[in-house]
Amino acid sequence: MPTQDDRDFKLGNRPEGLCVIASEGAPSYLKTSSISLKQDIDTFGLAGKIWHSAYTLQALFDPERQDTIEPNHIIPTQYYQETKTKNRPYRILELGAGTGYVGISLANQLRKPCQVYITDLEQVVPLIKENVAAYCVPESMGAEIIVDRLHWGNSTDAQRVLSGGGFDLVVVSDCVYFPELFGMLLDTLLEVCDGSTRVVIGYKCRSLEKEVGFWQDYFGRYFMYEPVRNTSEEDGCQLLGGEEQLFVFVGRKRPENQVRAADDTFTTLLFCSMGI
Repeated sequence: MPTQDDRDFKLGNRPEGLCVIASEGAPSYLKTSSISLKQDIDTFGLAGKIWHSAYTLQALFDPERQDTIEPNHIIPTQYYQETKTKNRPYRILELGAGTGYVGISLANQLRKPCQVYITDLEQVVPLIKENVAAYCVPESMGAEIIVDRLHWGNSTDAQRVLSGGGFDLVVVSDCVYFPELFGMLLDTLLEVCDGSTRVVIGYKCRSLEKEVGFWQDYFGRYFMYEPVRNTSEEDGCQLLGGEEQLFVFVGRKRPENQVRAADDTFTTLLFCSMGI
């Protein structure tokens, strides 16, 4: 008999009529070097592909770009560098990691005492582990990596990854697409984030009618957020990822007394980006 894990894996990764192909690397406008991770759509469905948001988040966290984006320095500068001072551990959690692209690129850029937790459903964990083994720099050079199962909506999983302490940053890349998953994703975000946790979401709009509800009825109710913008003269002041109709949002959890019945941040942003 199929388990809840099996049902949710099929729901999130094997939609009827699945027809996608492996990515060929980061688009040229991002000016970033891709990591050639293993992709396996036949086995892992949507989780087995590297999506464009992953490349955009890699560019967002590139230390060379921090002066040309706003907000910048989401991860403090000292965690990119070898340092003789004893920084406190900086803890990062990636949800719905798929191939593990964002977490691996972050771990390769950062230095200890950073810890990067890369998580997905049980069925996807083997792909992440394989890519970590093949493409991560040694821990002596980069951040510590922990690969673990985290089933959205499963409090036991959330509490397990929280057992080492709270997270400074939670990253979500291209996970907003099926309304059936919105409630589970929100439940996990609410559990793993406290008032100081920053949340970064890479999102490419594919079906606005289905996806807008996540922003106004789920995420926006409980989190304040803003889009990341390019600020260099070359780019003009436009949204990071705008060339691909892609958004990157940075947010924090609202205080309990500021939770909203609904939120119009996303729709206002859409109207502004269209010049309405």
